Amino acid sequence: MNDWLSIGAVERDSGIARDTLRVWERRYGFPEPLRNPRGERVYPVEQLRKLQQIRRLMDQGHRPGKIVALSDADLLQLENSLSGSDEPEAHVKQLVNLLQNTDGSGLEDAFDSIYKQHGMEYFIVHTVAPLLRNIGELWVRGRLDIFEEHFLSVTLTRFLNNKISILQRYAGRPRALLATLPGEQHTLGLLMVSSMLSSHGISVINLGAEVPLDQLVAATDRYDADIVGITFSAAYPYENIRGDLNELRDYIEQDVDIWIGGDGVTRLRKLPAGVTKLTSLDKLPV
Repeated sequence: MNDWLSIGAVERDSGIARDTLRVWERRYGFPEPLRNPRGERVYPVEQLRKLQQIRRLMDQGHRPGKIVALSDADLLQLENSLSGSDEPEAHVKQLVNLLQNTDGSGLEDAFDSIYKQHGMEYFIVHTVAPLLRNIGELWVRGRLDIFEEHFLSVTLTRFLNNKISILQRYAGRPRALLATLPGEQHTLGLLMVSSMLSSHGISVINLGAEVPLDQLVAATDRYDADIVGITFSAAYPYENIRGDLNELRDYIEQDVDIWIGGDGVTRLRKLPAGVTKLTSLDKLPV
């Protein structure tokens, strides 16, 4: 079994948590690991490739329950169906080209040039958002490597955090507390909201990923937040979202607004009182 991968290696290289892999194994019959002499799960490389394909589709908003059990042919057909997206603007194409053909300094220089020319709001709405959509489409079609996606994320995070720290020197009320809940590792959405709020002079405290709900409640009190913002990607269990929001709403003061966003809440209806769903970054309720 030298050519087989441990569950830790599959978790690392697919971006899918090992607990999720075990649930899928029971629920959908995939992945299908064998056991090594110590009784531990091991996976062939072919299953890792399929899990990476599933992850790419999940990043585009597809639900695990709809795609995990699909055949290889059906997954490929689904990937190919996403190739008809709108053509990105020239400056977005240039950024993708820089990502795939330079050492990264050119990419960050291009970010800085666009930012200086147009400001934060334009940079987020007309550059970062379409860039991430295009990167997602390339990733779904297998035309982008995992290391390139990670490099973009690191470079963009560093750039935005630098600009946010400057804007936050002049920020004031209201104060927004941003986080994701346990099980949600995607944080670029938080960073984009933080950027937009900072551009409006709003004070932001970004706690990042996987903050336990009780700690989020405690932080809301500690920092005297006026707004709590949470993002849910398509990878977050949809069936848990409403219960999480109801619990959060019960434990924080009623005069604290709760904002939610991300692909995971697109189809969520009948929100709890005091919960606002953000449908567009350029339409924040500020």
